[in-house]
Amino acid sequence: MSKSNDVKNSERVIARLKNELKPLKAKEADARRRWSLGYNAFLRAENELQKRVQKGLTVDPVSNGVVNKTVQKLWDTKRGWTAKSEELTKQRDEARAAIAKKEKEILQAETNLNEILTAEKIQMEQTDSTIEKVFLLNDHVVEALQSMDKFLEQEIYPSLASTATQKMLISSDGLKKVVIMSNSSNVMDSSKVEEAKAKINEFFQRINPKGQDTVEQDETVSMLTEILQDLLVIKVNIKPGPNLSRFLGLELDPEKFAELVDAQHLLGSAISHHKSNMYIRLYTRVSTNSPWEPIRQS
Repeated sequence: MSKSNDVKNSERVIARLKNELKPLKAKEADARRRWSLGYNAFLRAENELQKRVQKGLTVDPVSNGVVNKTVQKLWDTKRGWTAKSEELTKQRDEARAAIAKKEKEILQAETNLNEILTAEKIQMEQTDSTIEKVFLLNDHVVEALQSMDKFLEQEIYPSLASTATQKMLISSDGLKKVVIMSNSSNVMDSSKVEEAKAKINEFFQRINPKGQDTVEQDETVSMLTEILQDLLVIKVNIKPGPNLSRFLGLELDPEKFAELVDAQHLLGSAISHHKSNMYIRLYTRVSTNSPWEPIRQS
């Protein structure tokens, strides 16, 4: 899992503070180092002066107007140590105070980071728990739906007639209702449709071989012409129109209308009824005089 912006920002602050701490520690160490060197030089100077006294050598930096540089340096080291010690001690103490302050800032920043990490961990654990619960509940829902679908397929859907698209089951007290429904479609065999069209065209060719716009026709032929003009635009995968049903229901003389009788047989066998997406709706009501109210199913 990638780090959050809050965590990244806190880590950057801690890294910056630690970088700022390094020169402060170096300054404090340098002050101690220089103090130790100065103190050792002070001790050596004092010891050297005592030895000169013991040996009867002069400890006066100026004798007969002549400056003794060795003695002068020893006295400068000894006399200058107090001021130098105070200055180095001050630098050391200031560095230590700055170090303590910076370490406190680092500790606070690390505490803030730990609080952020703890809060994010708790949040993630809560999120994981929520996700697990949702998946578990979903598994229960899916299992219930699968059980329901299995029951419907075995006990309910078979009761729906092959050509029907809806059926109602009402409880004996009249307060509960199950509506079984299905989406259906009529699909037409394209090859048989084309054969039927050819037969219809043969009929028109026979009664009007010259293709005249107006031809004297009896009432039956006129009626057939009106119906058949629509059938010539029948398409596959569409719901057959009323003219098709009307045409298929006609009782035609097979000797007078042989082509159309053949077309009837072809179109009748070309239609196939298909059901899909069978489902149910549940309803309830408080009394037999009350309206039905749908029940939530998901």
